[in-house]
Amino acid sequence: MAGAAQVATVEGRRNVVAFAPLVAVCLAAAAIGVFGVSRFELTSGPLGFVFFSFFFDTFAPLSLAIVYGVARLSCVAVFEPGRARLLRVATAPLAIGAFLAITLYPTFGGLVARAAFFSGGMAFVQGQAMLTAYPLGIAVATLLFGLMLGAGIVAIRLRLAISPADIGFGILRFASLVFAGCVLVAPGWTGVALYGDWPVWPLSGGEAATLAAAGFAAFLPHALIVRARG
Repeated sequence: MAGAAQVATVEGRRNVVAFAPLVAVCLAAAAIGVFGVSRFELTSGPLGFVFFSFFFDTFAPLSLAIVYGVARLSCVAVFEPGRARLLRVATAPLAIGAFLAITLYPTFGGLVARAAFFSGGMAFVQGQAMLTAYPLGIAVATLLFGLMLGAGIVAIRLRLAISPADIGFGILRFASLVFAGCVLVAPGWTGVALYGDWPVWPLSGGEAATLAAAGFAAFLPHALIVRARG
């Protein structure tokens, strides 16, 4: 009985680590709609300088990626077992802080959005179709995003063990995050206004539900990979 209970506890923790960030994304999208969050409210607050940005106006749905990353790091810190859990009191804030810095400094998007804009923009200027340039920019941005997320998890766990299988799953994780980015920003560059005029204007109830559904669909593949491999 004790062994079965221990297995159930371990499986429960794995489920939380894998799927709680997905829930956080959906709740964040719902909160944006319920509280009428738009560019005006954000730029009027104490962190207005972060959101007074071309990159927020252009890539606002990617704010859900930041929520997902912070939730992922937090869940690893709180719920994953480990021999050095007490040290996570120090390593987790550092990991989350570094992740927020690369995604929000000096303004929304940080180096991640700027890498996407530069690489995708250069590809477009050199004659690539938008259908090619946009995913290329997202892939470059995902490389930075994924590296910082992975480095943060390593810092929290205070261990690094890489096997051939880990390399394969790492590639799958990268591909799943590229997919997530494409899903979130596709309405913007295809001209399909699934999120209305957000962030210029608040989301309606239906638009908030659409954003939540897009966030769920975007990050579900990554969550399933995390559940399978950790």
